[in-house]
Amino acid sequence: MEERIWREAIEAVVYELARHNGESPLDRGVALRRRVEALSAACGLVMAFDRLAEERGWRMDENGFESKSRVLALVYGVSTETPTLIAA
Repeated sequence: MEERIWREAIEAVVYELARHNGESPLDRGVALRRRVEALSAACGLVMAFDRLAEERGWRMDENGFESKSRVLALVYGVSTETPTLIAA
């Protein structure tokens, strides 16, 4: 269940980034999430967002750290790196 929550949070963030850059992914961000996951295996989530933006030629209104913070906020409900209750 937690893995699904993480996937959905990353998809939501990358989908919004794509939309802000004129793209309209038909899969609601699934392929972009997979790319972020592949990139993050080597360099972590922060750099993965930055590298994805560079690969796709996106102008970034936020950096990778801000994107990761939004993912964490979606997963944990607050902007923090300290885990809290995911769902009651």
